[in-house]
Amino acid sequence: MAASSSTAAAATATAMSRTASGGSALPGPPPPTPSNHHAGPSAVASGGTDATLSAFLQRLLLSSPAPQLRSPLVARSRASPSLPPLVSLEDPDQRAVCDAADVGYFHLAGHGLPSELPSSALFELSQIDASSRGQSNLRTLGFSEEEEEQDPDGGANDPAVVFDACEGDMDALPAAAEYARRMRDVGMRVVALLSGYPDAGFREEPFAEGRRKARCLVWASKVSAGDTAPPAAGKVKAYPYVVGLHCQWEASGKEAAPASWVMNDGGEWVAVGARDGALLVTIGDIAQVWSNGKLRKVRGMARPNSVTMDTQHGETDRLTLTVLITLSLDNIISPLVPPSNAAGEADDDRDDEANDAGADGDEWRFHSFLLEDYAWRVYHQRLQFKDPLIRYRI
Repeated sequence: MAASSSTAAAATATAMSRTASGGSALPGPPPPTPSNHHAGPSAVASGGTDATLSAFLQRLLLSSPAPQLRSPLVARSRASPSLPPLVSLEDPDQRAVCDAADVGYFHLAGHGLPSELPSSALFELSQIDASSRGQSNLRTLGFSEEEEEQDPDGGANDPAVVFDACEGDMDALPAAAEYARRMRDVGMRVVALLSGYPDAGFREEPFAEGRRKARCLVWASKVSAGDTAPPAAGKVKAYPYVVGLHCQWEASGKEAAPASWVMNDGGEWVAVGARDGALLVTIGDIAQVWSNGKLRKVRGMARPNSVTMDTQHGETDRLTLTVLITLSLDNIISPLVPPSNAAGEADDDRDDEANDAGADGDEWRFHSFLLEDYAWRVYHQRLQFKDPLIRYRI
């Protein structure tokens, strides 16, 4: 009993002593582990590393320039010109045609177009007062008066001039009319060439034996001198076509022909270099549907990458020409079926969406549609943000 009392007294004395010295009478925390109780070599090294990293980041932030923001248009373009496949009308090569089908545009040699004819045609067309042709352009494209009144752009972004070369619109312009006639002949030969390779192009010749009547539109666009950037989205008009032909040397004179901007099927601007004497051919949306998706297309038409400024005459703008092989707006567009398997079938049966298979067993990739509705939509749509054919894909 005495031993127990003495032990308790000793414990009480010890507690009072801790309280008096500033301690707590309550039990304290457990002793720290050796890893956080002593600053060992690893902790010292870690502190040095943190300090070094902090100093490095500070110097990086102070020395780095502010980030440059690019517009989506510039970000989605390839500025370095590249050469597309080369196809010759005189001696076509199947591999070159297949390569052209894979990209949607190509250079064409052996076309027989006189080298001086494009500049002569441009000179004649440049004399026309384009400011008064806004409504005339819409009528040439086949749009009705009601559609003209509904034009949301009010003609502000119309091409400078559009002529239907098949209707005698260019009789008063002999050089331009001859240019259009020769380019139409070349375009029709290109369409026939694409139908000669069913695996890459069409399953039939679209204009053979009077099956369809082709239209030839001469599309003159105004281009600002010295402008090397791709056109701004929504600022360039488009129109559905089978093939488009663009003469890259048309305004270059003795200087090197400029490259051209082409918007590929993915909505990306691509700079296409020029070849001496070669035409730039673009494959259009009608051709892509006719081929059942085998051909890649170009959205819209080719545009010059840059235009040389005529400082002597103070020229700031000039025209560039594109010839389109297209159709009248009352046509129904659908994948082509070989005539041997389509014999005896009415056109209505051929366009019936229930028959979603081609004659060779391949499924159709596009619904049939009226060209007039599609053409009006394409003419006012911003091509870079949406594929105009997407709503017709199966």
